[in-house]
Amino acid sequence: MNTQEKLLWSLAEVIELTGWGETKAREILKRKDSTFTVRVGNKLYVNRKAFENFLDRCAKHQICI
Repeated sequence: MNTQEKLLWSLAEVIELTGWGETKAREILKRKDSTFTVRVGNKLYVNRKAFENFLDRCAKHQICI
């Protein structure tokens, strides 16, 4: 299954797809205002659709991440 078919992305997939480092990715996923982070135990996952919308809004409004 490719990443576009998955509902949730792992931290490793987010790092691979965005090119961010692990520290930056964890920082963004752990934000209290994050609407795309899903926690399963101690693991962080990302709701793909919500994350893509977040990135689109940041790009559209030139918001620094």
